[in-house]
Amino acid sequence: MKLAHVAVATVLAGASLGAAAGDFVELNKSFPLRLSASNNQLTDIYYLETNITMMTITESFRDVRNRDIPLVASRIDYNARSTSGSLSIIGSGTLSLLEYRLNEDVQLAGQAIGDIYDFVYRDSRDNKLVFGTRVILGLPGQQQNAELNNVFRYGFEEDGTTFDAAAAWLFLSNFDLRLYSAARSDQGLKQMDVFDPDAVSFQSDINLSEGNPYSGLYLLKTDATSYTYADNAIGYFQAGEESQPVVKAFTGGFIPTNTAPIPEPSTYAMLLAGLGMIGVIARRRMRA
Repeated sequence: MKLAHVAVATVLAGASLGAAAGDFVELNKSFPLRLSASNNQLTDIYYLETNITMMTITESFRDVRNRDIPLVASRIDYNARSTSGSLSIIGSGTLSLLEYRLNEDVQLAGQAIGDIYDFVYRDSRDNKLVFGTRVILGLPGQQQNAELNNVFRYGFEEDGTTFDAAAAWLFLSNFDLRLYSAARSDQGLKQMDVFDPDAVSFQSDINLSEGNPYSGLYLLKTDATSYTYADNAIGYFQAGEESQPVVKAFTGGFIPTNTAPIPEPSTYAMLLAGLGMIGVIARRRMRA
């Protein structure tokens, strides 16, 4: 049985995670292709400075250890800091949630291993779209020894256009696992990275048996003007460590696009009704 989701109307109280340094980092095909993070927040190029008091949490759950685990943040205020010198603030922004979807009971080797949350934010700092990924492994009724060494996002190439992809990450809870590295690549742990303009690989070690069942919120900022849904937008990879199988699978999610979304039929109806009203007003004015 799944752990119940709990709606949270106000910002959750929580301890500050302390000062940190880092910002969105543009990923490209220059060497080295994979850019490593750091387990020290003061020198982690990817880490955005924030804490739970700077977020509006709208969904969370109580885990088996009686800990509140935030799942969805509708607003995140953050600071980007230099990783050298006095760690001065080089930018501040607010990530405002546009849309999210939950992929429940994602499968590896025929077994449900966890849930994957997929987010689209808008960053007030530069008005760009930011795609977010969050993984929760080993909920009740799911496999308890699965491990994800990489999480992938796809769709960063469209009709010959390659979208920018700048990576960052942050905690939603004190129990979230950090990002290890990122690359514009479709390769997983123990494989050699090859530049892939369509894909981004987040390396991590999400593993319930090792005490790391919750990923951080892994982020990708892009210069795309819009977003849409695709069946294989998110990939996840288990590298075969600890006698586990080497296996990769995919699930649906949001991808960047420069194609404007097609209005719903109801939107067309409202537009036509509005045009009709304008026509009536114009005819009345002509008669006057």
